[in-house]
Amino acid sequence: MTCNPSHVASCSVAFSERERNRTQLISLLERLGCDGPLESSDPTKADAALATALMDAFRKTRDPDAYDGLVRWAGSQLRARVRSRLRSLGAMMDPNEVWQDTIVNIYRYPDRFLATRPGAFAAWSSTIVDNAIRRLLRRSKQDLATVLRDPEVMQEQVDKSMREPSLEAENNEECRVTARAFGLVLHAYLLAFEQLSDRERYVLQMVEVRRMRYAGIAQILGMRPEALKMVVFRARKRINERLGDILSGVSTLAASKPVHGNRQSRLQEMASAVA
Repeated sequence: MTCNPSHVASCSVAFSERERNRTQLISLLERLGCDGPLESSDPTKADAALATALMDAFRKTRDPDAYDGLVRWAGSQLRARVRSRLRSLGAMMDPNEVWQDTIVNIYRYPDRFLATRPGAFAAWSSTIVDNAIRRLLRRSKQDLATVLRDPEVMQEQVDKSMREPSLEAENNEECRVTARAFGLVLHAYLLAFEQLSDRERYVLQMVEVRRMRYAGIAQILGMRPEALKMVVFRARKRINERLGDILSGVSTLAASKPVHGNRQSRLQEMASAVA
């Protein structure tokens, strides 16, 4: 039996591309300061171990590059798993919809992942695929039941998905009050944040907004990571204390730095609106 040279060439290109991806993703894990995959002589186990390492890195860091790398590395296996699960259902479901639901839930619930073994991601993602299929099956059964009902019966039945007008109005009012209250808290937080020192504001922004690691920030500032953690702790404590003062009105605002005049008046207006 002879092999088609074009097939051999395409397989060689695909293999080299996957190896390049493997090298890039291992470098990504090193950059994020996360453990690399366990080495294995079995290619299948080695691939599964890399997917597990990427998922664990995303769980720890929430780095979008880790998630993108995971989808790029394990996406084809997930698609194959979806097609395998749907084979017995015929054309009832769109494999692309199941796959999309799967990767969205992987992104939403990384805290539920435990990297207990090299093949942990394969097992965990299989469960997510099964759950996605079950949800779509339940939804399709409900849609089918709606289609099969007598239209006259449907007109007489109350739509349970719709709320009573009075309850809907009450819910809308609660949403508006909640939005105003949330805006008040954010405005108060800004006032408290502006009263921190320049270094405290910089450190909190790097840690809480840019998600930088303590070691990297400490190196920039020329201090030990332990000392940096204490700066973050004290800054958060000061913000909590000043938030309590601002929102409860226990004490007057005493900023270490000048506060814009319209900020405080705006805060008072928002407080009156919520009340």
